[in-house]
Amino acid sequence: MKPAEALAHLLSDLQIDREAYQQLRDLLEAQFEAATRHAGGELALLAQDIGTQVDEIDTRRRKRLFLLQVLLGDAHPKDSAELRLNALLSRLPSGREGGLVALCRALESQVRECKALNLRNCSLITEQHSLMRQVLGQAEPLYAQP
Repeated sequence: MKPAEALAHLLSDLQIDREAYQQLRDLLEAQFEAATRHAGGELALLAQDIGTQVDEIDTRRRKRLFLLQVLLGDAHPKDSAELRLNALLSRLPSGREGGLVALCRALESQVRECKALNLRNCSLITEQHSLMRQVLGQAEPLYAQP
């Protein structure tokens, strides 16, 4: 694969991930709404959809690591993807890196937002589970019994 092709694929995958993270965000919002309504069947379907979306995003992430390897050679084999991307940016002709930087920053923002939504959902579902265990008398005692 030629460097120009690898760069084009890299940019394309980043743009696809922007769309994928928007879809993931929507799924996480739907999951939260379903959890607040205690819609177990809907939660199960959303969990599958979220898992599929995350798997697809991860596949593109691994592909990006390969593309960065093609573009950088063996110069940065153990660096993180962020460091590799920074190395790539330093090699691009002036003016070409701006679009890539903006795309990466937007994607990073979406990733942070999805992580926060996922933590919020996890907290809600965990709290609901704990409360249900208490209602059913299955909760562990807070203090040791004498």
